[in-house]
Amino acid sequence: MLRVSLLLVVCLAGAGFNGARAGEALSGSGMSAKQIEDLGEIVEVDSDVAGKLRANVNVRTEFTSNAELTGHHDSNDFIFLPVMEVGYTQPLGPKFSLDVAAKVELGLYANNDERAFVGYSIKSTLDYHPRPNLPRFYIGVEPYRYDNIDVGDMLTQAIGFSAGTDWGYAFNNGKSLFFIGYSYTGFVADPDIDTRNQHRAVTGVTHQFRPDLTGTLFYAWQYSDFVNFDRHDSKHLVGLSLIYQLQQNWFATVGGSWVDNDSDVNRATFQSVSGSLGVTYQF
Repeated sequence: MLRVSLLLVVCLAGAGFNGARAGEALSGSGMSAKQIEDLGEIVEVDSDVAGKLRANVNVRTEFTSNAELTGHHDSNDFIFLPVMEVGYTQPLGPKFSLDVAAKVELGLYANNDERAFVGYSIKSTLDYHPRPNLPRFYIGVEPYRYDNIDVGDMLTQAIGFSAGTDWGYAFNNGKSLFFIGYSYTGFVADPDIDTRNQHRAVTGVTHQFRPDLTGTLFYAWQYSDFVNFDRHDSKHLVGLSLIYQLQQNWFATVGGSWVDNDSDVNRATFQSVSGSLGVTYQF
């Protein structure tokens, strides 16, 4: 039976936008963008671990066709992306749970080393799941900060307030899962040019080819409305990820994505193609 957590499946697309915070709004302020399209990871989770501390270390190398995120695919680069995350999930009765997760991430560029960044975030999410076959509802709050490693300056910092829902349907004798989700997040940012309202929708399918091999194909759409100046972004992302369980706590991932971002700000309009290889240790 497929044991991939729906929450983590939906986070596959969600993570595809998290790394972008390092400079998503800066592209509208006249500064160079420092955005990474991070496909994230999927790991298998037993329901028995609920209520226990968890941690994982992920090391991934990504090739991108457009590291500078301009209108031209002339900035190919390799990006080294290590991530350390710790979290805890506490059940609050049969229908509610509270999850808290802290993350530190690095983005190190082979060629465009001036774009290297370090990010810190902590996310708290309150889930409500009325019944196993019904959608999950959640609210969350997440402060984050990203700094430029090369010069030591802050790129952006913000706090995001989210609300959303997601739902999954298992079929093919439990080996396949269709999922769909929607979330709204309001960001209060510094500098305030980054303050924005964001809508995100995702849909896709996950399939367990073998007990140790799972694949996911997904599509995500994100719309961002910047509050303090006239900017509206519409982003489309198509991603594919395969994850192989090497051992009980070790997972290897290969992924690829295509991103198309359209913006009122010319320097924030771009397309990119990327591929990645990664290893995750979960404990």
